[in-house]
Amino acid sequence: MAVYQATESGSEGTAPRSRFGARWNDISLRTKITGVTVFILSLGLIVAGIGTQSFLRPQLIATLDNELQQVLSNPKFVLSAGADTRDLRCEDVQFASPRYYVAVLDGTGEILCDNTQKREGELSPKLPTILPEDAAQQVGNVFTISGRDGIDWHTVVGPIVSNQGGTPSGTLLISLSTAEANRTMAAFALVFSGFGIAVLLLGAALTRILVTNTFAPLAEVEQTALEISRGDYSKRILVASPHTEVGHLGQSLNVMLDRIDTSFEERQHTIEQMRRFISDAGHELRTPLVSVRGYAEMYRHGWLTSGEQLDQAMERIEKEAIRMGSLVDDLLALARLDERRPLDATPLELNKIASDAALDTHAQAPDREVTAIEDAGAPVVIGDEHKVRQVVTNLIGNALRYSPEGSPIEIRVSSDADSGSAAFEIIDHGEGIPEQFRTKIFDRFWRADTSRNRETGGSGLGLSIVQSIVAAHGGVVSVHETPGGGATFKVQLPLAPLGDDTVPIPRLG
Repeated sequence: MAVYQATESGSEGTAPRSRFGARWNDISLRTKITGVTVFILSLGLIVAGIGTQSFLRPQLIATLDNELQQVLSNPKFVLSAGADTRDLRCEDVQFASPRYYVAVLDGTGEILCDNTQKREGELSPKLPTILPEDAAQQVGNVFTISGRDGIDWHTVVGPIVSNQGGTPSGTLLISLSTAEANRTMAAFALVFSGFGIAVLLLGAALTRILVTNTFAPLAEVEQTALEISRGDYSKRILVASPHTEVGHLGQSLNVMLDRIDTSFEERQHTIEQMRRFISDAGHELRTPLVSVRGYAEMYRHGWLTSGEQLDQAMERIEKEAIRMGSLVDDLLALARLDERRPLDATPLELNKIASDAALDTHAQAPDREVTAIEDAGAPVVIGDEHKVRQVVTNLIGNALRYSPEGSPIEIRVSSDADSGSAAFEIIDHGEGIPEQFRTKIFDRFWRADTSRNRETGGSGLGLSIVQSIVAAHGGVVSVHETPGGGATFKVQLPLAPLGDDTVPIPRLG
């Protein structure tokens, strides 16, 4: 039972805090800042008011006490005109200054006369009985007595010395009310309160205006975000003050929106490219499959009656299968390159690669004159040897396919120390590539002449593989016109830093 009560009590104590937190979170930021500012101003004004009053009242009382001390030293200023302090009479006291309470006490502390007895409607303060010895002890000091209206009177007493022998014949009492000090404090409190309320209202208004103007860009951010959520990804935030916090927020959001917009564009481009790629790949695979299926149906229906027809059909099926295998290999090669797997980068001598490629090409096509033009500087690049040789092989194969039989092919090596790159060029003397096609030939499955490409067994992926490999090496591949006719493919690769066997691949440009 005790545990249940403790839990119940704890939940009851937590619920108000949770409700307060929920209500606080529901308040707008403008209202929060304005409220906190007003609270701080209020707290500061209260502290300033209390501190000022605590300092001002003692000063007023001290001034009053100093005035009483001065009056006691020379009572003529408060007594009636012509009064003699050595021969003091009741008339001198009765017509004393009304600002002060002046009284004469006898030896027992009883009032003999004061300055209120002749003024109607005024009552003297309620004085305690002052014993002679007490009065003697208070001479020269300031003490407080209470009046009938509850107001304190600060009082000083002094002996009345007679002309006979200079002995005291009574006590002169002079009091000054603290009502004036109280009125001053009340007036100060009223004025301070008025100014305090004005300061609070002005502070609240200025804070509200400042916060509203400062947060005005946030409304634009909100509106921009709303429009973006509705699908308008081109919207951006206008940053009027880039050095403010809201300006920094707007700039950051604009950068984020630019990246998101770029990501969407890249994603859409990738999707379109993938769709086109899948469509082209399906189209390329469909053609050999249709041929294989046709020959299979011819065999099933018994249309291949002679051995010569059957051998011809099997030969065509084999060629189409080889073509499909080559296409699948190219697709797999592109898929691996798209994955951006790390390359086995090592220093490569371009002169040696060019001479090896010339020997291999001459062995493949003995009727061709293949020349390797080496660079005297013996440039060394960094890259994956297998991939770089594949680039050379693909480009030479492209030159063999699209140039007349027996025409020469050159492999030229060059270097440029200023740009930090070396290059090799595959030069043929065939039909060349029209300028309007030079930016498209590296697209996947692109062909200028579909029928001729298929007859030569090409898949339309060789140059795409070349571009992907070169890009993975941080290089650039381009095509130019060969002087006198033909096409020149130029591949630029970064030079290897001196003294390094294995180095990271930099990027050109």
